[in-house]
Amino acid sequence: MINREEIGRDIKALLEGYADSKTDVEITVRNENEADVYLNGKKFNTYLIKSKRFLRNIHKPEQQQKAFQMSIIIVRDALREKYAQYQGAELQLPATENEISDAMQRARITNSNQAYAVSECILYDENIQPKFKDLPLDIYKLNYLAKVLSEFTSYDHALFRGCIAEMNDKLTLNSLINAAYNLQDCSIIDGLSTDEQLGKIYTDNGWLEWLTGVDENIWRYIDYTALGRDIREKEKGIYTKDGYFVNTRKNYSEVYDGITFPETFADDEYMFRLLISRKPQECTESGINEQWFTLPASKERKQQFLSSIDVRSFDDCILLAVKSMESNIPMCVKDLSQLGMLNSLAHRMRDMEKSGELPKYKALLAWKGCKCLDDAVSIANNLDKYILYEEPSTIIEYARNVFADTYGKIVPDSFIKHFNFATYAEELYAEGNLVLTEYGVIKSLETKNEQITMDENQS
Repeated sequence: MINREEIGRDIKALLEGYADSKTDVEITVRNENEADVYLNGKKFNTYLIKSKRFLRNIHKPEQQQKAFQMSIIIVRDALREKYAQYQGAELQLPATENEISDAMQRARITNSNQAYAVSECILYDENIQPKFKDLPLDIYKLNYLAKVLSEFTSYDHALFRGCIAEMNDKLTLNSLINAAYNLQDCSIIDGLSTDEQLGKIYTDNGWLEWLTGVDENIWRYIDYTALGRDIREKEKGIYTKDGYFVNTRKNYSEVYDGITFPETFADDEYMFRLLISRKPQECTESGINEQWFTLPASKERKQQFLSSIDVRSFDDCILLAVKSMESNIPMCVKDLSQLGMLNSLAHRMRDMEKSGELPKYKALLAWKGCKCLDDAVSIANNLDKYILYEEPSTIIEYARNVFADTYGKIVPDSFIKHFNFATYAEELYAEGNLVLTEYGVIKSLETKNEQITMDENQS
């Protein structure tokens, strides 16, 4: 007789640390050997009653984030062909619009007319870019896929890796996005890598009806390799790094048509994000005590934020953290007394973004640094005293451009072949009014003495 209460206790013990009191756990006992376990209405695993374990290994929540990684490299086509040292920009996905814009700027892609490509796409520690049939890859489709994958459990990731392996060299972004929404027909048995193992596990678990009632003494004569091969060919299964994978496609539905994404994800565009909390003595157990606040912000948006954590003013709050695409300015923000200045600077940076000057500002901050917010404002006030050469990714490439602009029309090609651009680059760099950054070569239009005076005033 099946003891359902005992089965329930054993399963909940195995789920400790994975499911909590808010998780809807449903157990369906299929037979005396197996019970299906559902979490929040979705099949989670199969419990083996006699051995008191799950069929598939459980990965704890802290392991789930480690299972998912996606990073891409964006390159501008013209610069990849022109400069041997150009490598583009790396971007971790999923990303916000601001993070994508920043990566574009670092890749020297500053307008929509400049063709670019994703030269590398690392997913699950493998570069899958060469497998795609729909090149060049659409960065926004990739980002959408990454957002979907970021919500997967470890088991979902194992199933999705099976889908990728099944498609092999016939990958398209559309097919991957659709696969991410059709895992319900997929299954995987962990740890299996041979037909012999497959035949053995099907036999041991009584999954073959024709073996029911057969004397177990006869089983020793079974050719498990041939049996496993027959099972695999019938189910059209494959072996992956995770185990034996099957996709029946019985309930497959095309949810993405290549145009309209199935879901809308919130995308917080920001120059700065501030994690703001009530003061410790004002925090409550039931209310919302802290929230992320996005800059630039209007007066109305400020008031909405204060209402969301139930305080009257920012004087009743403390600053916990600051996030930005730029690494220098957050280090200058000490407390919320600087909120007004930081918001004003965020508005200016938004205007720079619209005018195309934001990459220059980021390059200047990387060069000059800033010890306080006043320094950041001072640099913003002096943008017109600098010029950003976006294309070069080395000083030698910059030197070649300067030489071409200055002497290209009067110096014969035969001379250029023997010109030492490395030495020329050293002389240009020694003048002390330029530096190489992630965004290109930034150069001061001031003389060296004027530049020293301005730097001293900033200090």
